[in-house]
Amino acid sequence: MKKDCMYLEKLIESIIYTPNAFKINLGNGKSILSIVSNDKGINEYFAISAIYDTIIDIDRIIKYAFAETTKYNLPETLDEYNPLSKPSEMDIIALYHIENIVFRISVLWDLLAQICNIIFHTDQKPEKIYYNKYFRYYENSFNIAKDIISYFDEEDNNTDKNPWLGNHAFLNEYRNQMTHRISPSITTISTFGSILRPPAMYILHRSIEDYYVVSSYLCRVLNDYTTTNTDWPSIKL
Repeated sequence: MKKDCMYLEKLIESIIYTPNAFKINLGNGKSILSIVSNDKGINEYFAISAIYDTIIDIDRIIKYAFAETTKYNLPETLDEYNPLSKPSEMDIIALYHIENIVFRISVLWDLLAQICNIIFHTDQKPEKIYYNKYFRYYENSFNIAKDIISYFDEEDNNTDKNPWLGNHAFLNEYRNQMTHRISPSITTISTFGSILRPPAMYILHRSIEDYYVVSSYLCRVLNDYTTTNTDWPSIKL
């Protein structure tokens, strides 16, 4: 537990978002929320600013949930793990926080697609964007989409070597089970579906590695854009 948590903590600590990075400060703690304009550049700026604020909020929640989860002595190995046993109170609380992380990470992927829609001018309606379909459709339109699809399509292969492969595919299926079928945190065997409850630490490991990857892509696309558009924040009032 301590060894794996140290690795995951390093990933968490390396993910840094700068508050107010896309705020236009007026002084005295005040900033401009938005400007009504026909200028496409200004509208882009405030759209990305709004998305970035949401990313920071989600990042804070994920880090809080991780800190709460690691307060519990979750077993790191499978030596004493029994999926047929009743989850302990510790397991239930830990899984509550971990599944919160799983859902929040999926929102980050959606927000990445929304940012790409703005930056690469793909002009999709925000309410019609589903990140997996979006990046597959535009796989050959911009480089980051191709890289993301390669990551999505990794074969599931968790070994002793970090990072594990296939994290996103695993978590996508785990999330689908949570929302559409039987809870994956409960062992069940029936005609409706058969599930063996995975160890909480196993889900946490895969979640944090996926969180690190989506955050890396978010930083990459935003850094590339602000580097290219050096005068972008200089909005004349």
